[in-house]
Amino acid sequence: MRGFLAAVPVLIALSLSYFRVFEPYELQTYDWRCQLRVPRPMSKDIVLIDIADDSVEKLGQWPFSRKYHSALIDILGEAGAKALLFDILFVEPSDEDALMAHSAHAKNNVYFCEALAEPKSEKDRFVSAGFLAPLVESCKKAARGVGFVNVKADVDGKRRRVIPMISMEGNNIYQLSFQLALDVLDIKKGDVVMDPKRSMRLSKALEVPLDGEGYFLVNYASRWRDSFQHYSYADILTSYVQIIDREKPAVDLKCFKDKICFVGFTATGATDTNATPLEPVYPMMGIHANILNSILQRDFIRRVDRFPNLVVLALLVFLVLYGALRLKPLTAFRVTILTLCLFTTVVVFIFYHWGIWADLFYPCMLAILTYVISTLSRVLYEMKKRELIENELKVASQIQKSFLPAAVPQPPGLDIAVYMKPAKAVGGDLYAFIPLGNGQIGVMLGDVSGKGTPAALFMAKTVSEFKFSAHERTDPVEVLSNLNHSIASESTGGLFVTLTYVIFDTAHRKLWMSSAGHLPMVVATLSAPVTLVNAEGGMPIGVMDGVSFEKIEKTIRSGDCFVLYSDGVSEARNRKKDEFGIEALQKIIQEHHDLNAQGILDAAVGCLNRFMGKADQHDDITLLIVKVQAT
Repeated sequence: MRGFLAAVPVLIALSLSYFRVFEPYELQTYDWRCQLRVPRPMSKDIVLIDIADDSVEKLGQWPFSRKYHSALIDILGEAGAKALLFDILFVEPSDEDALMAHSAHAKNNVYFCEALAEPKSEKDRFVSAGFLAPLVESCKKAARGVGFVNVKADVDGKRRRVIPMISMEGNNIYQLSFQLALDVLDIKKGDVVMDPKRSMRLSKALEVPLDGEGYFLVNYASRWRDSFQHYSYADILTSYVQIIDREKPAVDLKCFKDKICFVGFTATGATDTNATPLEPVYPMMGIHANILNSILQRDFIRRVDRFPNLVVLALLVFLVLYGALRLKPLTAFRVTILTLCLFTTVVVFIFYHWGIWADLFYPCMLAILTYVISTLSRVLYEMKKRELIENELKVASQIQKSFLPAAVPQPPGLDIAVYMKPAKAVGGDLYAFIPLGNGQIGVMLGDVSGKGTPAALFMAKTVSEFKFSAHERTDPVEVLSNLNHSIASESTGGLFVTLTYVIFDTAHRKLWMSSAGHLPMVVATLSAPVTLVNAEGGMPIGVMDGVSFEKIEKTIRSGDCFVLYSDGVSEARNRKKDEFGIEALQKIIQEHHDLNAQGILDAAVGCLNRFMGKADQHDDITLLIVKVQAT
């Protein structure tokens, strides 16, 4: 079932690519690549004769009298033009057709166009039921060649493709520029081999690629005004008259020798204009000229077939998916961006240099979507995992608390208060109270190296071992020595613990203290300033066996206050990274010495919290106050 559920979205993703569901967006990326690629090589043999605003102004209302076209045929024929192609539909018969047909027949270099009914794809070829705009019969008989001018409009209305050949009533009719190319290159129609899905082979040395659906992709050489050489229709006619009158012509007609001339209506408001990848308004005549130019220059656009696009898509998505699931989040993000940039660069590069059109939009979109979904699923998994860990830590926290005293003892003559706040759910600070009888009680406070779960486990072990070692022993040195032997003789995972152990004897007004590398104890009395007391020479518990510890003895009096603490107190930081310090703790104890143990503790904790503010707590905080009372 998991395999099936995983396969379904994969098949859907591949199907969206194969059926080109996002083709409108892919076409937009294709247009950007085309705009980046221009200008392309342009044949010097191709010229454009524009029937623009100036020609309409000089010759009168469009459509022109066909005697002007007849004159143009004669003029360019005498100038030595190789071919003259009219991108003008001559559909309605006219009294001047005979004159134009006579000129076309005499020069034998004229190509006329017609429009076919919308073709349909049948058995790997395009078939039309008849003519939509047939050429007048006299011109068809007089022409060197006739071709259709149907142009395929894509879903966004832009003209990017043409059908090179359409069958009608058993005859193959070629697109106008293809018909012209066959004659210019001296290729017989019988030599043309058509593979509708892949290519159109005009000769052994010339194969025209198709886009997989039987269309030829128009390779626009440049924007309209920058493409080929433009001449005014009216200026050519005027120049001929000027030459006859022995005046300097507006156009040197000799420039048309051996040229292929395209004639079309380009005046403002012309209906024969289209949106193309390069411009929103592009005359149809320019499309035909670019088709011929592409064939003459062997400069084609080849679209990658659907299956190779699927392979590239699968590879790209796999790389992104692998990075998103296997690498660290920041590294995965960088790798994804780098992969997409590299893929885009390669796709643009092969189009720019070789005209190979590989899909860009959908692979990038699917790769990004894959990264987002993979990262989101990874985050949700980590959140669930973290939630489980947090639940386990809550249980661990309760278990850890069970190793600490459930209540603070209040033996005769002593007032005790304690505060502990782990930096995480569990911590490494520890304390214990050991009743010893005869008015004696042992007070221990320690700090395990490190934080979190490892420190908490080590803390639990240390508390258990300490209670066993301190049971019925009244010498703190002996207690620490036994504890160190027990801990150090076993593997500690590199952890150790510093601690201070103090035994208070209220009956004899004495205390004995021993330290295992812990911070000095703060002592405040009624008769002297606050001091720091420490037993020198002790190493942390668990570092090595056989360590010796020292003991100090001190007389206690009513009102004396003894403070044990972990380094989470003295090294607490605010947002400015300033440390709280032992001096601040001493000052607080001095100022609130007259309070009971809980009052002193509350004052110290309150001052500490104000100092830290909203800064993160980076270490466990433990503070233990013992105040001697009158007996």
